[in-house]
Amino acid sequence: MSCRDTIHLICWYLEGRLSPAVESEIENHLLGCDDCRMVQEAATTTLDREFDLSRPSGRLPHLRNVTQAA
Repeated sequence: MSCRDTIHLICWYLEGRLSPAVESEIENHLLGCDDCRMVQEAATTTLDREFDLSRPSGRLPHLRNVTQAA
């Protein structure tokens, strides 16, 4: 998967809206690409902040953080 494709799909990935096959491709790409991992971390932080205002837990349960798995 290219950087462009990964970045395009990152929010859907974080929301759990992609097929397992596409999720796997994104995860493999993120493990090897610092730039896309930075975009993923920024998107996660942004979503965490946005949902912190309306959710007591402050975190969406389905958000993924590939850097923790690496």
